[in-house]
Amino acid sequence: MEKQVEKVFVKLNQAWQKGDAVAVNDTTYKVKTADNLTFEIDKQSEYLEMQKSPAQRFALGEAKERLEGAYISFAKLPENVQDAIVRGEEYLHKSAYPKDGVIKESVKMVQMVYSPTSGSRLDVQIKRKEEVTLAQAKAYNHQFTQAEFDKMVNEGRFVSFEGRSSNGESFTKLAYYEPKLNDIRTKSALSSSTYLYGQQLTQEQADSLNQGKETKITIKATKKGPLTYMVSYSPRAERFITKSLEKAKVKDMETKDAITVSGEKKRNSLATP
Repeated sequence: MEKQVEKVFVKLNQAWQKGDAVAVNDTTYKVKTADNLTFEIDKQSEYLEMQKSPAQRFALGEAKERLEGAYISFAKLPENVQDAIVRGEEYLHKSAYPKDGVIKESVKMVQMVYSPTSGSRLDVQIKRKEEVTLAQAKAYNHQFTQAEFDKMVNEGRFVSFEGRSSNGESFTKLAYYEPKLNDIRTKSALSSSTYLYGQQLTQEQADSLNQGKETKITIKATKKGPLTYMVSYSPRAERFITKSLEKAKVKDMETKDAITVSGEKKRNSLATP
């Protein structure tokens, strides 16, 4: 009988990573990590944690450590907030503290993020006291233009821009205005390594979506055969917005019909004495 494989997190050399675990006996697991390191570990070990759901990207233990480093008690957060954090979702944390005899408010957006080169970390962005100005609108050594600033702040849309690291490496990022922080917020851009419904995007598709364009994408391997969708992307929610091509066509036809009908009604009303 084939043994059941469990998805786990293990803490090795002070860093949490994912692994697959198979029970050796009632007290021990045999674990294999993503970099093919294999070892046995006690089921009750403090360095072992079972994955709660497929959507969980980070260990609860790691999230607890990271948030407490940012002066946020992970244990005091509601369970649904804890679950959202280990899925890699944003959390807006508000707290009050006394200073100089008065109560001050602290507002910050926190999010667990992962990079293949640097590993996982907690991204923390503190709310500005005043709304960000054009001169202050900078990210990754990029100064946003007036057009980019207006698009984000005044139109509520996102922009794609080229950032640069301290050593001169360039990369694409997405940015939008976050009123909860009075500031510009950045997110990772889509790439040919991004998956949609189990299928990798082409670089052309990723570039189109990064520009805010609704893009036609065909998912080849589905139970119903190839299915085509009109796809857009929200960096704020870090979610794809999809609609079937058939529904998109029907909606477009309904819109055109409505315009035609209202136009006819308007012309008829003008012609009526």
